Amino acid sequence: MTDVGAALRPPQKVSYSEWASNGQNFRLSGVASAATGRFRPWKFQRGILDAIGDPTIPRVSVIKSTRTGYTKSLIASIGAIADNDPGPIILLMPTDDDARGIMVDEVDPAFKESPKLRGLMRQGRFDGRNTLTQRSFLGGGSLKAIAAAAPRNLRRHTARYLFCDEVDGMKITKEGDPLKIAEKRTDSFPDRKIVMGSTPIDDAASIIIKRYNESDQRIFEIECPHCLDRWELLWEHIHFTPGDPDSAVAICQRCGCEVEEKYKPQMVENGEWRITRPEIKGHAGFRLNALISLFSNVSWRNLVEEWEKAKKNGPADEQVFTNTVLGQVWSSAIGYVTENVLMSRAENFGIQWDMEHSIWREDIPSDVAYITAGADVQADRIEVAFLGHSERNRFILGHHVVWGSPKLKSTWEQLYADLTTHWRHPLGGTISVSAACIDSGEGTMTQHVYDFCEGTQGEKIVAIKGDDGPRPALKASAGKKRRNRTATLYIVGVDGIKTDILTSLGSEITEPAAFRFSNTLQEEFYLQLNAERRVTNYKDGKPIIVFERIGKRRAEALDAVVYAIAAKYLLKIDYAARYRELTGAAKKNSLADAVARLHKR
Repeated sequence: MTDVGAALRPPQKVSYSEWASNGQNFRLSGVASAATGRFRPWKFQRGILDAIGDPTIPRVSVIKSTRTGYTKSLIASIGAIADNDPGPIILLMPTDDDARGIMVDEVDPAFKESPKLRGLMRQGRFDGRNTLTQRSFLGGGSLKAIAAAAPRNLRRHTARYLFCDEVDGMKITKEGDPLKIAEKRTDSFPDRKIVMGSTPIDDAASIIIKRYNESDQRIFEIECPHCLDRWELLWEHIHFTPGDPDSAVAICQRCGCEVEEKYKPQMVENGEWRITRPEIKGHAGFRLNALISLFSNVSWRNLVEEWEKAKKNGPADEQVFTNTVLGQVWSSAIGYVTENVLMSRAENFGIQWDMEHSIWREDIPSDVAYITAGADVQADRIEVAFLGHSERNRFILGHHVVWGSPKLKSTWEQLYADLTTHWRHPLGGTISVSAACIDSGEGTMTQHVYDFCEGTQGEKIVAIKGDDGPRPALKASAGKKRRNRTATLYIVGVDGIKTDILTSLGSEITEPAAFRFSNTLQEEFYLQLNAERRVTNYKDGKPIIVFERIGKRRAEALDAVVYAIAAKYLLKIDYAARYRELTGAAKKNSLADAVARLHKR
């Protein structure tokens, strides 16, 4: 006999971590998770889940690294709301792609795989909008994933729950600050909940750092297996022998003992969140890094390998590691150097077309393993920067101008010939451009760039468009394919690469990823390379990092070098194998020469 009274009673109130740990309530799907089945939140995840579910805490702010399971905790919280206390939820993501992705790849599979949630979500048309990003729940409540890039969509919705992910990646648009607009949409709910999380980006402009500083500032402290004292594990506590990632151990900050990683699960489970500002009420702040993650691909050994690789690749990759692995902001302090100082560092190497003799000068440093190119398209020419890459330095090998309108086939034929030229390498083989990025941002020339790159993508010569803000160095556009686009478009995160350039220009050649300059470069090249300064402006009270032009300087050289750096991300770099290949090619050529001489006898 059915217990009608039990059916009408509201669900039992449990903490979100308890609810999510029940395999009937929430399960992981193989669509977006390497682990499937029952969700067993780690100790630090449980603390965040319970704060999100605590009605006495209206605000939660989380500084996070990647690979710590934060997104899973966010989806579990949405499930707990739908099951226990449904209400309108806004899930604010940086872009449309992010909004669609989290709904299709994370929310829908979780609701489908979890027995308790399976029947709670309606799939029908909602409010006349795209059902990919909007859902309604049985028993009341709804979920809308909205892009911060189009904050006008926020004005027609209200929410009791506001979840904002990757807030440091959200930009102020002409319609205003999306975070401020989103928060205003919760004003009518006295029991509102505002959750913000992000990997931090830049010290001068990070939103999540500001929010955390306004909170009770909780830190997660692991327990030492030797002295049983607790401390927050940071990167400086990981000790290793350079070049030997297997040597990585943690040094206890209380007893000084070396702690092997085999103890990490025990250390995390016995750890605790500690509130460092107990006087702050109603705003729980958390910070965590990947060092305490229990995913197998985030072992200390793997992180040491990632760090050493980032150090070799320079400031851009170091920032990615600092932001996404350590969960820390990146220092934007830049020691500017003048173009005269840069010119004084020119060295006797380079590749340059000799107009008089119709041949290339091909003086390439012996440790250059790869060459990439960046092409800036103008109305009457295409300017190309050739960038050499070694294990330690970056060499600006040359600056070449292809004269002619990009509307002419002959201009593109000449560019293709330049990008596919083979030069003699000091190791004995030959070397050519391994990857190139062609700017498609010059509006009247865009289709000509697409048409050219349609047939060259297999040769890693691709069409790109620069975009500002916190973006990856290079990423294929996931936007809808334009009707007239004939080639895949890649988006270049120009701000990050320009910061890398300005940070590295003052580096000595003994420092990783320092720039070295060919004596083929003209004074105008140095003026253009040094044409911008990185400054912090304020818009609607929010700090914004921008690059401002110095006077009336042109910046084609700077743009071309930015694109040449981005092109490296099209490659799978293996310096040792590459040097063997260049040396092997020399031996093969020597053998061919010997055979040819033998036949002449």
